[in-house]
Amino acid sequence: MSKQAQVGIFALVALGLLFGVFFTITDFATRHSGYRIGVHFNTAAGLHSGALVTFSGVTAGSVDSIDLLPDHTVDVILAINKEIDIPRDSKFLIQAPLTGDPSLVIVPRPPQPRAPGIVGPTPAPTAAPLLAREVLPIDQQPEGTSTATIADLLEQGQGEVKRLDTMLGELQKREPALLNELQSTLANANELTVSAREQVASLFGTLQPAINSASSNIVDLTDTLNRTVTANSGKVDTLLTSLNGTAVSLNQSVGALKSIATNPNVKQNLINTTQSIAQTTQTLAQLTGDLRQITGNTQTQAQLRDTIAQLDAATQKANSLLAALGGTSHVAGVDTGATPSPSGGGGPPNSPPGAPGGVQQNLKSKISGIARNLYAIQVRVNELSPQRTIGSNPLLTSDRGPQADFNILFLPKANTSLLVGANDIGAKTTWNFAELTNVGSGFRIGGGVLYSQLGGLAQYWRDRIGVEGRVYNLRRPTFDAYLNARVTPLSQLFIGERDLTHAERRTVFGLQLQF
Repeated sequence: MSKQAQVGIFALVALGLLFGVFFTITDFATRHSGYRIGVHFNTAAGLHSGALVTFSGVTAGSVDSIDLLPDHTVDVILAINKEIDIPRDSKFLIQAPLTGDPSLVIVPRPPQPRAPGIVGPTPAPTAAPLLAREVLPIDQQPEGTSTATIADLLEQGQGEVKRLDTMLGELQKREPALLNELQSTLANANELTVSAREQVASLFGTLQPAINSASSNIVDLTDTLNRTVTANSGKVDTLLTSLNGTAVSLNQSVGALKSIATNPNVKQNLINTTQSIAQTTQTLAQLTGDLRQITGNTQTQAQLRDTIAQLDAATQKANSLLAALGGTSHVAGVDTGATPSPSGGGGPPNSPPGAPGGVQQNLKSKISGIARNLYAIQVRVNELSPQRTIGSNPLLTSDRGPQADFNILFLPKANTSLLVGANDIGAKTTWNFAELTNVGSGFRIGGGVLYSQLGGLAQYWRDRIGVEGRVYNLRRPTFDAYLNARVTPLSQLFIGERDLTHAERRTVFGLQLQF
């Protein structure tokens, strides 16, 4: 190969290398293989053509051209790689360091933070609208932000220095008055400290004897409590054993009652019995009509009087048999000290002796007396005071009422009675199943299930005034206290405190009807 050919090949290779360097340095590929967008700035701030453009810290292209607009703002044209898409809501910032070449930084919108409690891989972000791959008109181009220059910082700093100088001058004018005020404040504080020290010393001198006396009393009280607990430990164990046995028995009784209540045969028998009672009532009504028609006969009237008298005697004997359950009767020849009833069955005072109406009225009165000896129905309507403290009592919620309680007292006049019922019907319903016993002189005590918890109660009546206390819930001992006042034989008013020993106690008041 000739020397001229070698020189030509060398020149061609050198030109190729030079073009490659130029291609790389000037980002020629990006300018001609990518796309262009326009960004509107108030000032270019040292930016020049060919400056680097980064997107999220990655090189994305270069500045293609910078054009000055008639309003003295700048339109910067960027050449962006075709593989990169620019979101419409991105920020365009001119980064002009103190040393080095300025560049244009594109900052996309930060991703949305993850909601608390979300686990697993991060879901893909929602696609944001992209900027069009063309140079838009000026009014549609995104607005860029120029960084503050040193001159701007100096100008702002100079203004702040002037402002500080003004503040120092004002402070210098007020310095004497401030010092005088501070000196007066220090003197007052010194006097207050001396006075407080004297008061504290006097208070400690007064409290020391009281503290010594209280400490001695606490020691004595602790010794007394220790001796009491030691002396009565056997009784406490016996009481706990008895309560445990009572709880087991009540649990078995409740289970038996539940099995009876859920027995379909018992339900069907009750339905059949109710239907039979209805049919019997209808038959008695018809018989009563027939009896009224035939009572015009004098002989029939005499027989009817004898029959009703015998029925009255049988009813009083049945009442006498219920005396052990709380009933009372005055049957001549059956009960001690009873006086014979008037001839013909004992009608009302205004009825003629032996009149059927008087005998019938007396018979109804006797039957009603037997029913009242068998059971009594209690209906309580009460309301609570506003809730002051939210605590752990499951029964004392923010609800104030009115609350309705319904109880049935079996054998109310007997020495031993049974209380069955429900509290706060229709809301947070709880159940009662307790036994009550008379202990004399107006006292009644009992135990069982109160408010669906194991507990006990005590009542005391004197004339028309009575008091009542209830203790229940072994896990969280709760004490209720009531003051009762009987208004009529069938009604009484009451007021008291629920959960008396805890901070969430509530005042309760209401009306109780018993019939």
